[in-house]
Parts: sequence; C-alpha cells; structure tokens
Amino acid sequence: MKIAVIGCGNIGSKRVNAIKSLKKNKIEMIIGRKKIKEKIDNLGYKIAKKINANYFTDINKVLKSDIKSVILSTQPNLFLNYAKKILSKKKHLLIEKPLGLNASEALKILRTAKKNKVYLKTGFNLRYDNGVKLAKKLIDDKKIGKIYFIKIAYVNGSVKSNKNRIGSLSDIGSHSVNLFEFFINKKFKVISNIMQKNEYFKDDNGFITLKSGKVIGHIHHSFVRWENNFSLEISGDKGSVCVNSLPKWGKQTVSLAKRVYPSGKPHVKNWYFYSDKSWYNEWIHFNNSIKNKSFKDIDEGYVTMKNLEMIRKKIK
Repeated sequence: MKIAVIGCGNIGSKRVNAIKSLKKNKIEMIIGRKKIKEKIDNLGYKIAKKINANYFTDINKVLKSDIKSVILSTQPNLFLNYAKKILSKKKHLLIEKPLGLNASEALKILRTAKKNKVYLKTGFNLRYDNGVKLAKKLIDDKKIGKIYFIKIAYVNGSVKSNKNRIGSLSDIGSHSVNLFEFFINKKFKVISNIMQKNEYFKDDNGFITLKSGKVIGHIHHSFVRWENNFSLEISGDKGSVCVNSLPKWGKQTVSLAKRVYPSGKPHVKNWYFYSDKSWYNEWIHFNNSIKNKSFKDIDEGYVTMKNLEMIRKKIK
C-alpha cells in the first residue's frame, strides 16, 4: 500500500513511526507547511528524509498521484477542504479526530466517502490501546456483569500550547465521549454539562454526566490539569474494571476486581502494559478494513461529533 501523510507534526509523526517498519506499506509522500513557524513544523521534512519519502508542501502532489491511502493530521479547520478533495479522488482516508469543526462538516466528509465508495476512518486511537481493548474484552465476557456506571478522566495541561484551537471537549474530551460510545454501544442522553473557561478556551475544563438506560457516565476533560492523566473505571453488579494511565507515559495497569458477597475486599487481578501500541493497532484495523472491504465503522467520527454537539447544548 502506498501512503501519503498530510500534516506531520506531533500526531502525524506518531502515525509514521507506528507504520514505517511494515513491509507491505510504503510512505511515499509527506506534505508539510509552506511557511515554517515553529520547530515542529519542520518535523515532517526530517522524517521524510529519514525514511526516504518525498517531501512537498502542495497537497495537489498527493491528489494527482496513484497513492491509495492518506493520513490527514493537519489542524481540524483544514479537514473539510482537504478531506473532500482526497476522498473525491477515491483515496482511502484516516483522518484525526474530531471529524471537522462541527457535525455539518463531519456529515459532508462522510457523504463524500460513501459517494466515492472509499473507507473513512476517524482516528480515535484510544479504542486500540491494549489496556482499553482488554477492558472491553473483560466486559464483553461478562466478567463484571451488568454495568452500573462508567467514569472517564482524560486530562492534561496544554491550554497555552494546544494548536488546534478547538477547546478541550472537541480535542481531548472527544476521546472520552468516543470511549463511552465504545463501551455502551447504545444511544445516551446528557444529564448535565458544566464547562469552565480559565485561560484561553471557552471550554478548557469540563464535567459531563451522561445516561444510557440505567447506566450513568461521568467524563472529565481538561487542558488545565498540568499533569497528564487517564483513568477509566467501569463498575457492574459482579465487579469492576479499571484502566489506570496510558503506556505512552510509562506503566499502564488494568485491574479486574471481582465482587465479594455479601461484602468485603474484592479479589483483584492485574495486567500491565508498557508500550503504546494504539497507533499501530489502529493502522492494522484501517489496513484490514480496506483489504476486506469492510467499512462498518465509517460513521464513527460523525456519530461522535453529533454527540459532542448534543453535549454542548447542555452547557451550564
């Protein structure tokens, strides 16, 4: 598979590093900024040189090529324009989250993919994290029984340095909303949504309460935590599953706690992960979906964007 990467800063470089060693994949082109503003803007050029890929600053080089798959990891304000051009050339697209700036843009991108019968994958790499995948398997295997509640906190302190300029809900919070969808796999409603503006964005800190049937969800998203943190807790009538931290920051722990009747300290089993395989795992899924012509999750980015807009309407 011939691949082009458009936008090779922080996230684009992670995508490249995850797939560059795959023998049946060749990154042919990296497209970077025309004007270099910061050191990270020049990262794509350095990577292209290192992996023997062509480096350009014109997206038309990709559009006119025979490349069949594109990774788009620019700022979200460019997604609609670039994605429609890429998909219209019948090229498969892995595009970073969120899928545009709003649900209207996301729908336009989705419709373009379906019209041209190509695969659109929105990049929610946390679904492909090994610890999160294990948690999902434990739940699907009924290890904790009927789910009572889900708590997710994914926070950091990038309010002053974040380049996306879209606020913490659409940026880091979209991962947590997407994970809630992943574990519940049902429609939900918003009970409350409390947002704060602290230094830069209108939503750089927030707490969301969701409900799906009898299941309660609580999400904390923030750009003012100052220390990166991820925690996922899912509790049911037979026990709980917890995921603490992400392997990109060091050790990740997944804990299965089996409830003791009528009361008492649960029996706990732990698993540990030290290497971030989420980017690689997601690419393998992207690759296999194209190979098998299975586009089952093509709507994922649009669904999450619609839910984000539903959440915003409940701001207090």
